[in-house]
Amino acid sequence: MFKTRQSGAAGGFSGFQSSLEEPEREGLLRLTKLVEHLFRVPVAYMALLNADLGVGSRIGSGSRYWDDLRGFPPEHGVPEALVWSGSEHGEIRFAAAATLRASDGLQLGALVIADVIPRPDFQPKDLEVLSELASVLAGKMELRLMAHLAREWEALIREAEARFRNIANAAPVMIIYSDADGGSSFVNKTWLEFTGRSLPDELGEGFAETFHPEHRSRVMHAYWSAFRERSPLKLEFPMRRHDGEYQWVESRGKPRFLDNGNYAGYISCFTEMVEQGAGGA
Repeated sequence: MFKTRQSGAAGGFSGFQSSLEEPEREGLLRLTKLVEHLFRVPVAYMALLNADLGVGSRIGSGSRYWDDLRGFPPEHGVPEALVWSGSEHGEIRFAAAATLRASDGLQLGALVIADVIPRPDFQPKDLEVLSELASVLAGKMELRLMAHLAREWEALIREAEARFRNIANAAPVMIIYSDADGGSSFVNKTWLEFTGRSLPDELGEGFAETFHPEHRSRVMHAYWSAFRERSPLKLEFPMRRHDGEYQWVESRGKPRFLDNGNYAGYISCFTEMVEQGAGGA
């Protein structure tokens, strides 16, 4: 097995082998058969790194010789390309390898060809061709990995949103949540119980329909100003309850930011103000 010198970079590829399941593995296998055909050698495969920077798996048509080539490429990895000839790898008498490198320079593994007879006719130009093929294969693998990570990220987002909704729906205060466009994308169960309306009624700017008509313009102007300025907001105004009466509420809002600092929207909590009573505006 071999390891790459870029020991700090492989953490992002911890799920790499799982991203090469069928039918992608079959597609890569066909490509290694093509490499085998082009170079007229009995062995062609890819050695893929795992999260520990060792060879995690091999894909290709030369499985019969993988044990013989367990030490090739060598422990220090393949800087760019490497050719070997000798008798220390079982039946193998010739091997060449080119690195599989992602666009950011991270080494994914190596593309290897090998033969049971010496290949003194293998020229530097042949090694260049092997390196070009390795670049094509690495690009295909990287695209597959990006798609795999995107699916994982999407699943994590859905899970986080589900946890947030469960927590928000259990909260004793009304909660409204907007995306980066400022329109409402979620209100919690307490909000819906207070207003007696359905979730679709509250999406976009629909939530403002429950604000007292004499206060609605003031409240929405203050909200959009705070949204654009990405600043906190505190307001008091009456909202229409499910029974048609207006109840004074206190609203406190804050902008939301992602871990990378990007603006993600706004979140506000509303609590009933008992001391204001339930009638007037």
